[in-house]
Amino acid sequence: MRTGRRFRFTIRTAHVQRRFETLCERRHVAKRNNSHSAYTVGIDLGGTKILAAVVDAGGNVVATAKRSTKAEVGPEGVIERVIKTIEDALAGVKMSKEQIAATGIGVPGPVDTRSGVALSVTNMPGWVNVPVADWLRRWHDVPVVLTNDVRAACMGELMLGAGQGLHHFVAVFIGTGIGGGIVINGQIYEGARGSAGEIGHMVTMADGPYAEGGGIRGGIEAIASRSAIERDLRAALAAGRKSILPQLMAKKDGALTSSVLAAAVEKGDPLTVEVLQRAAHYLGLHAASLINCFDPQALVYGGGVIEALGEWMLGPIRETAMQHLINRARVEEVRIVEAKLGDRAGVVGAALLAKGALQREVAK
Repeated sequence: MRTGRRFRFTIRTAHVQRRFETLCERRHVAKRNNSHSAYTVGIDLGGTKILAAVVDAGGNVVATAKRSTKAEVGPEGVIERVIKTIEDALAGVKMSKEQIAATGIGVPGPVDTRSGVALSVTNMPGWVNVPVADWLRRWHDVPVVLTNDVRAACMGELMLGAGQGLHHFVAVFIGTGIGGGIVINGQIYEGARGSAGEIGHMVTMADGPYAEGGGIRGGIEAIASRSAIERDLRAALAAGRKSILPQLMAKKDGALTSSVLAAAVEKGDPLTVEVLQRAAHYLGLHAASLINCFDPQALVYGGGVIEALGEWMLGPIRETAMQHLINRARVEEVRIVEAKLGDRAGVVGAALLAKGALQREVAK
């Protein structure tokens, strides 16, 4: 009798084990299929604007939404606005958050990618050691990837933009600040502490100015970012320099945007041309340092200033850089080109990073 009961118990246990293994396998297959076909969300969080995008498995943007950041509401308030922006994007294509398999978000400043914590965020008060990934998981419990905003944009260009087919390049994005992303052997380089790519703070002018909101004195961001260019132009106007800029800015409620800069250049405004040429010169010196250090196949330039001015700005950067390279062999192979994805690079890259995180989790 004992033997029979033990035998029946053994059979029953083996049957339960097989059912458990089958169920686990089905779930694993479902997760694996989900990782290949599901949608991800990418978010580009900036000091003034939040952009969210729903991205399919092929990297195609199927919906976007944006709203102002309102950094004054603090970190939790901003994350609430991020969530509302995602929900707006989903509503635009009648999707629910349950259809989202993973989330990626890029923020300006250094981050701890392992813990999902924003260590500090440029021009956003109170953003010190903010657990961004945890807060987003409270809204939707899926894998969340936190990265630097320009690193996310670099990922977008690597996979779907100007970096396609390249194994070694540096992305340089010139907007309110200057940020970068580094690709080595086809992979985004994060560094030992996860903060690689802060190329905007490479010193280019010893004892130069400070960047708006802090940074390193004499860093390229303090010399050639849009905010630095605006600082120099407004100072010149206040000193009495003649320019068409006030007339152009009046059409933008007094804002000195990248499009205003482009319009002033098109009209040959001497002051604007002078300041931008000086910025391009220092950007060229900065580019030479990047090439001398990393020996990349290309430097990929993006951001509002480059989108507005294009080759007018890139030409002088390229010319100055080539004059300051230490390795002159096959110098024609080093390209300095414009990014292709525009302001969608960040959200696409963040979404692709989220997809990669999902696939790694499924593979465990």
